[in-house]
This record gives sequence, C-alpha cells and structure tokens, in this order.
Amino acid sequence: MTDETKSQESQNTADTSVASVPENVIVHSFHSDRLDVDVKTAPKCRVTLHIKAKPDLLKDAKQDAVKQVSKEVSIPGFRKGKAPASLIETKYPGAINKSWDSSFADIAFKESQTLTHVPVLNNNSKISYQVTSLKDTDGEILFQFEREPEVPAIDYAILSLKEGKPTEVTEENINNTINGIQMFYAKWNQITDRGVSDADFVVLDIDDMDQDPPVQAFSQMRFEMRDGKMSAWMRKAVLGKHLNETIETVSEPDENESEEVKKHFKVKKVKVHIKGIEEAILPPVDDEFCKRVGAPNVEALHVQLKNLLTKQGMETWQNSIRESISDQLLDKIKFEVPASMLEKESNYRLSQLFKQPDFLKRWKNEWSEQEREIRKAEVVEQAEHAIRLFYLCRTILSENKVEVSEDDLTPNYETLLEMMFADPNLVNYKNQTREQQAVEFSKYMMAKAQDFIIAKISSLKI
Repeated sequence: MTDETKSQESQNTADTSVASVPENVIVHSFHSDRLDVDVKTAPKCRVTLHIKAKPDLLKDAKQDAVKQVSKEVSIPGFRKGKAPASLIETKYPGAINKSWDSSFADIAFKESQTLTHVPVLNNNSKISYQVTSLKDTDGEILFQFEREPEVPAIDYAILSLKEGKPTEVTEENINNTINGIQMFYAKWNQITDRGVSDADFVVLDIDDMDQDPPVQAFSQMRFEMRDGKMSAWMRKAVLGKHLNETIETVSEPDENESEEVKKHFKVKKVKVHIKGIEEAILPPVDDEFCKRVGAPNVEALHVQLKNLLTKQGMETWQNSIRESISDQLLDKIKFEVPASMLEKESNYRLSQLFKQPDFLKRWKNEWSEQEREIRKAEVVEQAEHAIRLFYLCRTILSENKVEVSEDDLTPNYETLLEMMFADPNLVNYKNQTREQQAVEFSKYMMAKAQDFIIAKISSLKI
C-alpha cells in the first residue's frame, strides 16, 4: 500500500497511539483533507487537541481575517468592508496576522469538533488555546478543555433486584394514622396548675450547653409525652415538672436503639425550658370529621387510608430498591468525572456542612489535620458518587428515550388526605426557588432512570 493510498483511506478515521505519552493519557488520532488532530485525554476528563492544519483551512482562516479587518478600517474611496483584499493585506499586515490567529482558532476548533466529536463539558467551560505555528502552508494549534464524561455501556445483566416485599398495612397502622389526623384538628388546652403528666404535650426550648456559647437546638418545639413518642432522657427530665421550669440534664441514646446509633450518639449537656404544657382535645371520628378530610364516612375513611398507606409502603419499598440499584451502579460501573465539576460539588457539600454548628465546632476545635483530611476525602467521594449517578441516569434516559416532564412534579390532589400523604416538596414545588426546583427535578430524573433499570432487570428474568 502506497503512502498516498494510506492517506486517502485514513481520511475521517481514527486510530489509537500511546507512543511517547504517559500511561494515564490516551491518544486518538483523526484525519481529514483539511486537518490532522491528536486527541489526548488525561484523567478527570481533561483534553488536549493538537491540531495540524492544511493549506485549505489556513487559506479560509486568512480570508476570514482579512474580511474582519476590512470591516474595522476606513480606506478612502471604499465603504467599510468593500476594499479589495489585496489592498487590506498590504496596508494592515499586523492587524491581519492578529485576526488570523483568532480566525484560525475558531475554524480549527469547529472542524476538529465535527471530526472528533469530543463534547465540551458545558457552554461555560473554559477553552484555552495556543497557536504554535501559523503560515500559509501549515499551522499548528493546541486546545485544552474539559470534556463530558465517557459513560460506559450498561450491562443490565450484572445488576440484581433487592429481595423482599413491602410491609403489609394493619388496622393498627390505620388507627394510628387517624389519630395523627385528629391531632391536626386538635384544640389545645393550656395547663398552668399542675406538673407534666404522661398524657400531655410539652412545648420546649432546648439549649446545647456543650457549645461555647450555648446554641439553641430547639425553639418552641412540641413533644408528645406518651412513652415511645419522645426520647427517654427528655421524658424523664420534664415528667412532673411545671410551666416555666428549667432543667439541666444530659442527652443519651434510648436503651432500645441499635448498637450503630448508640456508637455514633454524642452525649451532650443540655438545658430544657418548659414553655408550655398542653392537653390535646381531639375531634370525634364521625362522618363530619371524615368529610373534612375528603371521605364520605368512617368506613370509606378506613378504605382510603388503607389504599394510601399501601401506596406509601410500595413507594418506600421502591425507594429501597432504587438505592440498591444506585449502590450497584457505583460499584460496577466506573468512569472519570470532570475535575472542575468535582471541585465545585465538593466545595458546595463542605460549605453546607460548615453551616452545622456541631460540625463546624469539631472541625475547628476537635479534629486533627489528619481527621479533617479524612472528612474532606469522604465529602469528595460523596460528590464523585453524586456526579457519576447523575451522568449514568441522564445517559439511561437519553439512550432509551424515557420521557421526563416537569408536569409530573406538580400532581393534582383531590382530597386533603392525598395532600397529607404527598411529598411536601412536590406540594410546594411551584413556590420553590429555581435552585430548589432543580434539586427536585434531578431527584425525579434519577428515580425515572432507576425505575427503568428495575423494569429492565425484571424483564431479563422472564
């Protein structure tokens, strides 16, 4: 095969070369009749395009430069932009050479993108370039930027579904829910002449005394005194106490908490202020009460609640399967994410943690430099996982043409009962900020992609 034949057959094709480059840099070469491009991809989605331009492209770039200069200069006897190109080149060689650089860069980048299809990260990405050679017969230029991640093809056969089923709805679940609705409509009798009893509700301010200065952890927060409804240490502290009393005590994990919770529970000195003692007067569960919440009678209320609780249980179970799918995706499908995106997401997550007084105090006063580095590494890992899941889900939705619509985030609720069981973020979606809406839409997109995967895995088992 002659060199000429090789050249013709290599037009608009790509080959791979790793000669004279670091092991972690991948090089692909592309060729056309107007330019040759080496695409060097480094870790964290960093890309360098090394472009060697041929005479046709350089000629077009120079003509474009002359045209741009002609629009900016005035020559007697000619309107702007109408003077002969030869005259412009003679009178303004410096301006043309400067504009030639820019025109060369514009044309070379556009044509290299058409040839290589290397997607720039986003419209706001920084693209730097350096013209290393520019003549009528040949020119070279380097571009550097971040690309979109290269998401591998997903083999759904390597994923599996979590086993189990939703918890069945019992009559006790229904009655507890009805009691919660009664509480929504309760009238409150203020108690001033006795101490706190088991049947009461208390309104408390709670200060964290381990902070310097002390920080109010809860303000005017209502707690139910019934056993199991509030922390045992808190119940013990306020039982029998009177309105406006202040109690100093220590927060502790309940005995029935898991070993994991007990392990991570931080015992604190706290000060509890009793701001109110209240007795709840609940409305009777009759037809009038049922109609207020959207059911014609008591029997229908039980039926509707069973359906809603069943649906809620199904959604909770579906969420646990979705989380399992996400864990498997992160474990089995690896790819690089852009450095700037990882830095931005990590910094945002860390800034949110710094808004938590307890975390900030530990960061400043308790953790060593090594411990702080461990926390930062954990945040970076969480950020990297979030970015990879976003791109995986976006790719799944796009490749499989799964429709997503913002309308799904603003469902219609026909009864108060439906609103009570709805996601509060969706009930308020239209009133949220654009940033909050973007977060909710991302969660929705992820759920759609996860549900597609779940359906795909299920179909493979048939």
